[in-house]
Amino acid sequence: MGGNVFDGKTANIKLENIVPTLTVYFSELATIFPNKSTIFNTLHFQPVGSVGKKSESGDIDLAIDISDILDANMSAESIAMWGINPVLVDVEAALLQKRARTSTPTQLRIKAFLKILTSHINVHAPHLHCNEKKVTDGNIFSFYPQYDADANNLGIGVQVDWMIGNIKWLRFSYYSSSLPVGSNVKGLHRTQLILAAFQIANLSFNHVNGVKDKATGKVVATDPDCALLLLGSILGFDVTQSDAENYYNLHALFKLKMRNNDYSKLLDVYLKILDSTRTDIPDDLYYEWRNRQEILGLTGKFLPENSILNGVI
Repeated sequence: MGGNVFDGKTANIKLENIVPTLTVYFSELATIFPNKSTIFNTLHFQPVGSVGKKSESGDIDLAIDISDILDANMSAESIAMWGINPVLVDVEAALLQKRARTSTPTQLRIKAFLKILTSHINVHAPHLHCNEKKVTDGNIFSFYPQYDADANNLGIGVQVDWMIGNIKWLRFSYYSSSLPVGSNVKGLHRTQLILAAFQIANLSFNHVNGVKDKATGKVVATDPDCALLLLGSILGFDVTQSDAENYYNLHALFKLKMRNNDYSKLLDVYLKILDSTRTDIPDDLYYEWRNRQEILGLTGKFLPENSILNGVI
């Protein structure tokens, strides 16, 4: 869900090629990191988002619990298990600290480790390549060749992203339900709608770290049920995980239950978020997009070529 960061090198992957591709992908990682070989499977790297739910996926998002990557203290021993010199991580963390504004020491150390890890992969992996400039404290973006059921290299890559953190939160924040055939809605539409709802509640939704209070900057929820309970208490009605799993259900709930002014604010925030995202506007919000385009300064710059809204810009 980090967007395509490997233009020209990757393409959508067909449903039937996901498992064969991941089989070869995990095998290569296990060869590079023999001391961590037991984690390279879908029990630990869990596919999230639309993977396995559509005939094609734009990328493969894999959620990994931080405890599978490093121990609670991010010790030198757990770093060395990856074949990485812990001193390199210490040096990188110190460099990041000089430029840090809001990141905690824990976040900086995780990011430092992941930066060194991506460099290590790029040196030692024969087919896997990571984008070293896009590394965050909870994400690695990479591309890998696509394979079919006969283990044939298909000559084009697929983007494979790691989402690292609390696995329960990651499964929730990157969740994507099955959607009606013909719908232009994707998993990110649901997640960005949740993000917009937290914004108008003066809370900050982070895919990896949980929910923060904007006023204090403190994390106030890392559990999905707690986060939605907090959101509902501010909005004035219950929001369950079942509600939050599907874009259409969640939008219908907000439209029915929100105070008119709050619902209007929600759409303003949501449409602005989508205007800077490489995606179409959900089909049930075309009318609202047209009505608010001039007022909100919506450019439609990132709309796909086949978007109906391209005809009204």
